[in-house]
Amino acid sequence: MAVPLPTAPVIEGAATIVPVRDVPTSAAFYADVFGWEVRDMSPDETFCIIIGDAIALCLMGTTDEAALNATRSHISVYVWVRGVDALYDSLRPELDSLSDDQVRAPFTQDYGMREFHVKDPDGCLLMFGEEAG
Repeated sequence: MAVPLPTAPVIEGAATIVPVRDVPTSAAFYADVFGWEVRDMSPDETFCIIIGDAIALCLMGTTDEAALNATRSHISVYVWVRGVDALYDSLRPELDSLSDDQVRAPFTQDYGMREFHVKDPDGCLLMFGEEAG
């Protein structure tokens, strides 16, 4: 009698963990600006998962200034899209409500990607891009 082989493991996704000062405020930002879903908010509101299309982010509350500085200075999330200009246009009403230093309108990078950029309330940089055509 043949023994069934174990099922091969499958990686189904990944999520960036982003240290933030206030989880409910940051969660509201992602829900309001991008329309992403807030899931699994911890009872003490120090952690939640944000889901949007093929995106997953984990927001982790902290008062550690070094961690928050890392968010501002070193954490970026690159989001590949099809139709970057159309996505930007669809988000315009929400993006227009942000400060000028939080949004960079679509432009073409020297490395051949068409992108727009958005910073969340703690300075995490989200770069939305596609190959320039």
